[in-house]
Amino acid sequence: MSNAERRLSEMGIEIDSVDRKGCGKLAFRRYRDLLFISGHGPFDASGNPLIQGRIGDDLTPEDAYDAGRLAAISMLATIKDAIGDLDRIDYFVKALGLINSGGDFFGMPAALNGFSDVFTQAFGHNGQHARAAMGCGNHQDNVPIVADMIIKLKA
Repeated sequence: MSNAERRLSEMGIEIDSVDRKGCGKLAFRRYRDLLFISGHGPFDASGNPLIQGRIGDDLTPEDAYDAGRLAAISMLATIKDAIGDLDRIDYFVKALGLINSGGDFFGMPAALNGFSDVFTQAFGHNGQHARAAMGCGNHQDNVPIVADMIIKLKA
């Protein structure tokens, strides 16, 4: 077990393997020492949504935090699938979070904290990343958060 996976386990997070058979889009693309991760939401390993709804209409900001954590866990499974060992991560560069927001909800950056906190808690300073959070009209399966990321790998 890698150091990163041990820290995640201490946080109560277990990384499942992902079945990508029959999937037409790429979940990740590597270019030299950069790993570009496609948008991930709070989906289980089979692609089923774990939380659905719009923040501000159906869900609370606390629900958004939980959805962000689940999106990060889903993304970690893809990262592990891409590079094999999470200890090969040098640092996290940039994340973009799209928040399925409704009503008078304007707390997009705070809604994405559950996502970012997973990386900073598990990887410390190297888990910190530049970030943008924006509201949007809807997502696949009405999930509350979808985020993508750029990661710098060790040479």
